Amino acid sequence: MSKSWGKELWDQLSALEKHTEKGIEFLDKYSTFVKERQKIEMDYASQLKKLVRGYSPKKKEEEDYQNYSSLRTFKGVLQEVGSIANQHELISDYLGKDVLMEVVRLIAELKKERKEHLQEAKHEENVMDKSKKKLDSCKSAYRAAHEQWMQAKILFEKADSDDNRTKAEVERARSTMDNKNKMREDQKNDYILQLQNTNKDQEEHYYKKVPTIFNKLQTMEERRITCLGKYYETYAECHKKVLPVITQCLDDIQTKHGQSVKPAEDSQAVVAKFETGIRPPPDIVMVDLDEPGSSLSHSTPDKSGDNISIGSQNGGANSLPGRGKPPKKRTGIFGTMFTKKGGKRWEETKDFSHLPPNQQKQKLQKKIDEIQGKIDVEVKEKEALLKMRDVYTANSSLGDPNSVNKRLEEIGRKIDVLRLELNTYQSGDMDKVEKLSRQKSRDYEVPEKPPDQKKFMGYSPYKRNGRVVEYKDKADGKIAPQTTPQTTPQKVSPSHSSSGRAPIVTSVESNSPSNDRPVSSPLSPLEHGDSFFDEDDDFDDIENDAEPSVGKCTAVYEFESEDPNLLNMRENEVLDVIEADSGDGWTRVRRSDKTEGYVPTSYIKS
Repeated sequence: MSKSWGKELWDQLSALEKHTEKGIEFLDKYSTFVKERQKIEMDYASQLKKLVRGYSPKKKEEEDYQNYSSLRTFKGVLQEVGSIANQHELISDYLGKDVLMEVVRLIAELKKERKEHLQEAKHEENVMDKSKKKLDSCKSAYRAAHEQWMQAKILFEKADSDDNRTKAEVERARSTMDNKNKMREDQKNDYILQLQNTNKDQEEHYYKKVPTIFNKLQTMEERRITCLGKYYETYAECHKKVLPVITQCLDDIQTKHGQSVKPAEDSQAVVAKFETGIRPPPDIVMVDLDEPGSSLSHSTPDKSGDNISIGSQNGGANSLPGRGKPPKKRTGIFGTMFTKKGGKRWEETKDFSHLPPNQQKQKLQKKIDEIQGKIDVEVKEKEALLKMRDVYTANSSLGDPNSVNKRLEEIGRKIDVLRLELNTYQSGDMDKVEKLSRQKSRDYEVPEKPPDQKKFMGYSPYKRNGRVVEYKDKADGKIAPQTTPQTTPQKVSPSHSSSGRAPIVTSVESNSPSNDRPVSSPLSPLEHGDSFFDEDDDFDDIENDAEPSVGKCTAVYEFESEDPNLLNMRENEVLDVIEADSGDGWTRVRRSDKTEGYVPTSYIKS
């Protein structure tokens, strides 16, 4: 049989007051625990997402992640980890919504309810205290009246027994005694009446009012404990909700990704990526010093057009005939803008002739497939629009058939351009590819004309150390070949050799007097190891031809630089935009005085 607070703890109001206060404090402590637990989940999810971002493949690594199963599956692992991070965010949300908010609401309710019960209990205590004080007052009055009556009685008896007292004095003493006795009787009756009232109040207080209040406190406390148990269950449920998803993610990592790693496939991908298709060099010809005119210092090098010297002394693993060492990397603003960010190198060509034959063939096929995919998408859209136009023609209430003609014309022009580009790649006419590329984009290339006909950013690759290098200089042999840029795009012959090897890469020299195309290296027509752009190259500024503005912008911050290719600007200065940011963080602008240059995109606003 359960015991009640009202019956068993009728005299423990102060103890119950402290106990209920500690119960609410513990509830508040639990809410703090849930809040910190919620923060831990959110921080953990944030750290997981940061981890995924940090190990996600960069743009330059995307090709490797597509070709190698070990990297491709790791990308899938990162996606699963990202999904797990999302589930931990859900745990945090569930804890905040289903537990923390409910605990805070319950704390507010319990504080209000406890305050009301305690105020009621204290009010009843005050009423009981007043009743007892009134009883004490009546009792004191009755005691005083009784003592006065006793003194009057003693005086009367003394006067009555004294023969020397007159009859009048005796009667006066009697009258005083009677008055005191009457007062005593009145005070006694008041005392008896108050005693009855106090006893009645006390019985009602300790057997009705106080038990009722204490039982309410007991009910409140039991409700707090019951809710706390439910909050424990909800806390666990918040985690169990996401466990199936987390388990599925881990299972996918184990089965879908872990078992999808294929070592043999990856090793073949390495062959496909780095295979050049070039035959090993032939046997070295012996030099017989006994023969007249023979010398070790004049040994004849191998001049086969499709052979490469592996691990040669000058060029290393990737050296080619006629090249002493691999090209140097560009540095400075040009190297930053066009090598790392822009992803474009001056040595690259549209026909990928800068690559070895096999890799060149793969790149060309990939480009052809890419263009064909774009054509297929446009053709499907065109077919859908034609069907829509037929529907509109059959039922004009659905729409105007002429409304799709403009879009059909745009798609038709786009398909024509794509098919022409596809045809040029398939036929090997790279000159047309170059022309199409210039029409479709504004990528910067190595100039194909002398500097007085084509300029770029105030810089001409034909102006070096204060003088202009002319085409005839190279033809006459007046300057070193490494200072002359590749002037014409290379071309892939559509035919294959009889041995089944990759197509021969050819190049057209701009100063060639005939239309013959001499055979050259797959990488570059340069004959020496130095790259055209040396690290110590000096570039002089040549003013750009006026180009149309594509918009205006305003400088948000002041920008100053000593680099001649950058444009200094003042805060709030209005500039013309010549070329928008292509993703490298720089925008080409022009002042009203026709001076132009590059500025950081984050320093301006449109």
